[in-house]
Amino acid sequence: MEAFRVRVPTVVFGLGKRRELPSLLAGTGTRAFFALDPYLEKSGVGRETASLLKEAGIDVVVYSSIEPDPDCFGVDEAAETARRESCDMVIAAGGGSAIDFGKAVAILAKNPGTCWSYTRRRDQTPNTPGPGTLPVIALPSTAGTGSEMTHYAVFTNPKLREKSTIVHDRIVPRIAVIDPELTFSCPPRLTAFTGVDALAHAIESYVNINASPFSKMAAIESIRLCARFLPTAVTNGENREAREMMAWASALAGIAIAHANPTLPHAIGQAAGGYVHMPHGASVACCLVEIMRISRHSDLEGFAEIACALDPSVRSLPLHERADASPSLAAGLLNDIGVDVKFSQFGLSEKDIEKAADIALTGYFTGISLHPKQVDKTEIMRIIRACL
Repeated sequence: MEAFRVRVPTVVFGLGKRRELPSLLAGTGTRAFFALDPYLEKSGVGRETASLLKEAGIDVVVYSSIEPDPDCFGVDEAAETARRESCDMVIAAGGGSAIDFGKAVAILAKNPGTCWSYTRRRDQTPNTPGPGTLPVIALPSTAGTGSEMTHYAVFTNPKLREKSTIVHDRIVPRIAVIDPELTFSCPPRLTAFTGVDALAHAIESYVNINASPFSKMAAIESIRLCARFLPTAVTNGENREAREMMAWASALAGIAIAHANPTLPHAIGQAAGGYVHMPHGASVACCLVEIMRISRHSDLEGFAEIACALDPSVRSLPLHERADASPSLAAGLLNDIGVDVKFSQFGLSEKDIEKAADIALTGYFTGISLHPKQVDKTEIMRIIRACL
C-alpha cells in the first residue's frame, strides 16, 4: 500500500452537540470572533450559542454580514473588526460561505495582506498564513461544502468576476461540531444544491489521480450515503435519519477533498459560477454529469466503483458497463432532486465560454491537472458549451 498522511479536525458529531461548545473550547481562548450565517442569526441559533459561550466566560463578537459566495473585500473589512476587538479565536457557524469567511478572518486577524493575496492562482504567488493564525471552530448548518474538514476557503473577487481559493493547513478547523439539527430547516432547493456539492466532492476525490486509500474510503462511503439519503433529505427535510446521514456524507466528502483535491467539475463549475455569480452547488451540477461521461474511460475501475455506490444492483455488470453506467446514474440522482440544470439558466452565455475557460486555467489549474482525463483549453470550452 502506498504511503499517505491523514489530517482531520477533532470531530464532535450528533444531534444537539452544538450545546457542548463551551466545554469543547476550554483553554482555546477568551474572546471569539463569531462568523455567523445571517439565517442562523434570525433563527435564534446565534443568540443561543452566544449566550452559552458568555455563560462559560467567553466574550463573543458577532459578525453576520456574510453573503453567499463571500467576496474577498468583505473579509478584509471583517478582519479589521477581529483585530480591533482583540479576538483570539474564530467560531464560524453556517454554510460553507460562513465557515470559509471565518477561516480567512482567522488569517487576517494576525497576518498582513488582503484576503485575495492569500489565494492560489497562476498569476500570483500567494501569501502564506503565519503561525499567529487564529484557531477556527466550525459549526456547519448545511450538508454540502465540507469546509469544516478542509484546508480550503473559497472567495469571490467581484472586481475580477472570479473565484479563487486559499489553501493552507493553518485554516483546518481545530474542532468541527457537526450538529445535524442545524440542517433541519434548510429549504429543499438549498438542500439539493449543497447535496450535489458533497456528491461532486466525493466523486472527484475518488477519481483524483493522487487519491489515497484513506481518501477513497471516505469518498466512496459519501457517494453511497448521498445516493441513499439525499432524495429524502430534499423531499422531507424533517426526516432525522436523512439529515444525519447527509451531514455525515458531507463531512466524509470534505475529508476526501482535504486529502485528494476536487478535480475538473469544480474547476469548471467555480470558474463559470464566479463569473456570473451562480450558487456554488448549481455551478457544479451543471457540468458534473458531462465530465463524468467524457472521463469514465480514463479510470474504468474508479467510475465502475462510483456506479456501484450509486446503485449496488450494477455490481454484477462487466467492468466497462459499470463504468459506462456511472454518468446516467448520477444524472438520475440529479433529476430526482430537481437540479438537472444548465449554465445558461444562471446567466452564462456563448460569449462567456472562453473567459470561463481562462479563469479555470488560472484559478483551478491544480484540480484540472489531477483529473484522470487531461484537458486543454479547447476541451474545457467544449465541455462548457455542452453544459450551456
